[in-house]
Amino acid sequence: MLQPRQQQWKNILQMTDTLHQLSADENWQAMLELETERFGELEDFFSTPVLEEDVGEVEKGIRQMLKSDELLKQHSTRQQQTISDEVKKISTGRKVVDAYNKHNV
Repeated sequence: MLQPRQQQWKNILQMTDTLHQLSADENWQAMLELETERFGELEDFFSTPVLEEDVGEVEKGIRQMLKSDELLKQHSTRQQQTISDEVKKISTGRKVVDAYNKHNV
């Protein structure tokens, strides 16, 4: 790869690794911002055709990103379910308190 493109690709892959760490830290806002930035970098990178000799390296990186993105999606889905379960518990608790107050007033 040409040096600037090689660095650009390396930065995109590093963003992918950072997204994984942000997910582990449950830093959702930073994750969202970095994902938006990574998307822009990917659009910019692929606005120029990939050289034939670079196809293997780029393909490997894409596979890494897809695998990482799938793990991020799974983690986010688990977190979303956990939050949903907590909200349901809060809602049930409120209903119990309301019922108690209704019958004891």
